[in-house]
Amino acid sequence: MNKFDVVVIGAGAAGLFCAAEAGKRGRSVTVLDHAKKIGRKILMSGGGRCNFTNMYASHENFLCNNPHFCKSAL
Repeated sequence: MNKFDVVVIGAGAAGLFCAAEAGKRGRSVTVLDHAKKIGRKILMSGGGRCNFTNMYASHENFLCNNPHFCKSAL
């Protein structure tokens, strides 16, 4: 039986980041996910370019049924 210091359930952006950070801190890590490929949903962000940071966080760059929501939320 394999033993790990950290077991991360979910291989999305947060899970992968958590696993990487635990590994950097010297922990043995395994990541469990039900999907066939890890991080699959991350590929959908940023028009397929996998951006984690939106450099254009302006209300003018978002569509919404309530035009004032994006402006107040940002």
